[in-house]
Amino acid sequence: MLNLIPPKWRRALEILRWRGPGHFFLLALREVLRPVMYWYAWNIYLTDLQQPLTAPYAKRKFDVRIFNGDQDRETARTQLGCLGEPLPANFDARINRGDALAIIYSGTEPVASGWMTFTSGMEMAYGLTWILQPNEGTQYGSFVLPKWRGQGVFSLLNVALNTYAREHGVLRSVGSISVLNSQSLSMAKRLGKKKLMTVILLRIRGLGWTFRKAIGSSLDTRFASPGVHLPRAERVQLRLGQKS
Repeated sequence: MLNLIPPKWRRALEILRWRGPGHFFLLALREVLRPVMYWYAWNIYLTDLQQPLTAPYAKRKFDVRIFNGDQDRETARTQLGCLGEPLPANFDARINRGDALAIIYSGTEPVASGWMTFTSGMEMAYGLTWILQPNEGTQYGSFVLPKWRGQGVFSLLNVALNTYAREHGVLRSVGSISVLNSQSLSMAKRLGKKKLMTVILLRIRGLGWTFRKAIGSSLDTRFASPGVHLPRAERVQLRLGQKS
């Protein structure tokens, strides 16, 4: 039956199911306004990796494998392909700069993936880029297959990457969650993450004008705008291809 529903409608139904009617309406409104303006809003969270991490709440047993470095490049490429999602256009750039990739498995089936970078300069949107201090990392690009959502898989992915980072000398993990992503916001609350700020970006198309605002802290403590020099951070050296 689902095969008869166009992909865009299936995606809309998934959003309605997981995010609720309120967030669904705001997302739909944003798309309607896209020709004129577009906006993002994220909560920014901090996890102190020197403190005990809250246990994930996955509803069954999963395995986690972490890929990092050139030795894992082709295996990571193949495993990401098994998720059925397009390979990131900058996949090789991510591997080259030392990002870690976590893939969650149910048996031998990949069910979710997520990335973590340890280098300043990763773009959020509209030229706004992360500033990471030495011994910090940020997670991004998380994806869970639709049929596995609602089972706490994202919490396992988050904790696995933070655990891996801590084991390799990273002291703090920062990350962003859309204010319209109700499931991920719930995960952040359950894992006891500390909210640092809310970041709002608004782009007026045609004029090329972008409004940037942080609520709760100064934007430039964590982000650089276009034309701002990023501080040089030491790369974190990570061991390769571990499985937990």
